Amino acid sequence: MSIRFRELPKVSLHCHLTGSVLPETVAALARKHGVPMPGGRTAQDLYDIDSHVDLDEFLRVYDMVGQVVRDADDFRRIAYESLTELGSKHGVLYREIFVSPPAHPGAGYRVLLDGVRAGMREAEQDTGIGSRIIVAINREDTPAAAVELVRQVIEYRCDEVVGIGLDYAEVHGPPELFHEAYRLAGKAGLNRTAHSESGPTPNIEILLDVLGCTRVDHGYHVVDSPRITDRCRAEGIVFTCTPVSSDIGRYSGSGNGKHEKIAAMVEAGLRVTIDSDDPPMFGTNPTNDFEVLHRTLGYDTDQLLAFTLNAVEGCWLDDSDKSALRARVLPHLAPA
Repeated sequence: MSIRFRELPKVSLHCHLTGSVLPETVAALARKHGVPMPGGRTAQDLYDIDSHVDLDEFLRVYDMVGQVVRDADDFRRIAYESLTELGSKHGVLYREIFVSPPAHPGAGYRVLLDGVRAGMREAEQDTGIGSRIIVAINREDTPAAAVELVRQVIEYRCDEVVGIGLDYAEVHGPPELFHEAYRLAGKAGLNRTAHSESGPTPNIEILLDVLGCTRVDHGYHVVDSPRITDRCRAEGIVFTCTPVSSDIGRYSGSGNGKHEKIAAMVEAGLRVTIDSDDPPMFGTNPTNDFEVLHRTLGYDTDQLLAFTLNAVEGCWLDDSDKSALRARVLPHLAPA
C-alpha cells in the first residue's frame, strides 16, 4: 500500500521563520518597502538552490529576506504562511518555529513578537495548527548581543516563547562563547537548544554541559564518537534533523543524497526528529522530507511516525498538551 506522505501527522521542531518566506512574498514585501531585489532577481529565481551548498551564500540570501520583513503585519503574514502553506497543508499538527530578531534589522523585538503572535493565532483559528516560538541567537554576533537579546526575551516574556536557540555558521561562533546568555535563559526557565551542523563532535557536549541544552539541532557528527553517541542515547537527547537541506549543505550525507548520517543516528537508537529547516530556500517541504527518507532509506510509515512521536516527546509543551498531541498521532500507527 502506498504511503500518503502529506497526510502523515508531523510535529515540527526545526523550521526557521525567515527561511520559510515564500519567494512571491519576498517580492511583494520588497515592493512594499521600496527595496530592490538583489541582482535583478524575481520571485522565480530568488532562491538559487544549487548555490546553497555554500552556507555563507545561503546566509546572504537569508539575510536579504530578513531585510524586507519589517513591520508587524509583515511578520503576521510570514508566520501565517509558514504555519499554513508550509505547515498544516502538509500534516503538521504543531510547530516550534525559530524566530531570529537579528535577521530583521528593520524591526524591533516587540514589533516582531506582536506580528508573529498574530500570525500564529490566525493560523490556529483557521487550521488548528498549534505553535510556539524559539528565539534564535546569531552566533556570528557578539556574546554581549546574545545576552541583550535574552534580556529582551525575559523582559517581554509571553507564553508563546518557550526557549532560545543558536544558529548561523558554527565555525564563526563556537558555542562556549554564549554561556552567559544561556545561563540567563536557564535561570528564567527558558528551554534551550542550539545548532551544531559541522562539529567538531565535542561541541555536542558543550551544548549539553555548558549551555544546558536538551535538544541538538542537526548534530549529525554525534555518530563520529561512540562515547558521545552512547551518552546522548542514554540521556534521551533529541536531534532535530533536516534531510534535504542538510544533504544539500553536505552535513548529513556529503551531498550524495544517501543520508548516511541520519541512517546511522537512527540505527544507534538516538531520538531523531525530521523537519524541513528553510523549506522554500532548499526546494522542500515537510511532506517531501518524509518522502525523501522513504525513497532513499526505505523508512516505512511506522518509522516516519516514530520520528513524529520523538518530536512529541521532545517538544516544549506541558505534559497535558503533549498527551493531547500524542493522541492525534497514535491512531495512524499500524496495529501491533
